[in-house]
Amino acid sequence: MWYNVVMANVYDIDLKQLASKLQKSKEYSIYVLYRDVPINVKTKLLWIDITKANDIYIAFDWKNVSLKYAFRVSKEAYVKISIPYNNRELSFYLHCDIFSAIGNELVLMVKSLLEAPPFLKRAGVRVEVDDKISAFADICINDTKECFNNMRIKNVSENGFAIAVKKEEDGGYVKFLEEVETYINKDLTFEVKLRINYDEINAVANLINIYDEENAVIAGFKMNVDKKDRQKLSSFIMKRQQEIIQEIKAL
Repeated sequence: MWYNVVMANVYDIDLKQLASKLQKSKEYSIYVLYRDVPINVKTKLLWIDITKANDIYIAFDWKNVSLKYAFRVSKEAYVKISIPYNNRELSFYLHCDIFSAIGNELVLMVKSLLEAPPFLKRAGVRVEVDDKISAFADICINDTKECFNNMRIKNVSENGFAIAVKKEEDGGYVKFLEEVETYINKDLTFEVKLRINYDEINAVANLINIYDEENAVIAGFKMNVDKKDRQKLSSFIMKRQQEIIQEIKAL
């Protein structure tokens, strides 16, 4: 049986002791992020192994689980657990590296305890937009009235979007990044028009961050969509989410 803990000290729990309290044959929810969509499977715990080097491995039944491909191409997973506290249960997540997702067992290596993975804290569902979809943003800086058109959208949610600028590109796209980087987390708003599969979605946005990925620089925006355009964006996100899930099932 689980032991009670004081909330302030929950992150001080020894992970080996925590893992040893997991219940074999009990079903646990396990999450990964695939193309910006949270993927969740529920399956039974098979075994727990704590090595002499104090590495913690936990294995789950993988025989009849769907959506396996999302785990095969992911590097980390999150296992939802419950810890009793003052006559109620608090939810936390074991942050794990994926050791193996092939065969009849999913084997994870436990790394840390988290309140929740970042993608489960989002205000809304976010989906990746690939090159097969016509998805571009026209962005105008209110302060200077300068506009940059045909910026490639990387991902989108009802509350925000990101654009990707490939590092080998030059000209207008790089100039855009240079122009806007001073506006990160400032109140200045951008006038935005998203063009997704021939639908136009108008919004105002603030720049939240700019960060590097392997081959591109990403600029992320928080936005408020015009009321008349919200349904168009919601419909696209729901449809895109289902497309990604069906893609996983087919692989």
